[in-house]
Amino acid sequence: MKKHSIFFILIVFSLFIGGCKYDFILPEEVPPIDNSKPISFATQIAPIFVEKCNSCHNNQSPKLTADVAFAQIVPSFVNTGTPANSKIYTVPVSGTHYAKYSATEAALILAWIKEGAKNN
Repeated sequence: MKKHSIFFILIVFSLFIGGCKYDFILPEEVPPIDNSKPISFATQIAPIFVEKCNSCHNNQSPKLTADVAFAQIVPSFVNTGTPANSKIYTVPVSGTHYAKYSATEAALILAWIKEGAKNN
């Protein structure tokens, strides 16, 4: 009887161990940002806000529609002294906000802030 119990425990243990699976989550590769020309707010940054943020921020502060987004976020949500601390960058990157930037979008927004967050 003791052999059957040990055999049963080994079978259950092997099923438990064999049933475990871990999916590796690979970080998104961020393509290098072209520093040869300035990042355009109108053509590169505003479309991110319209796509990611406009569903909630079309009627609430900050309003992030393409026509008023720049005036709504600069300087209140942009810190050009320490760009990585800018709320427009940190809040959607954190895991607590509804809309999240992709790694590429976050890198582009951070680079735009580092360039001085110009309305171009």
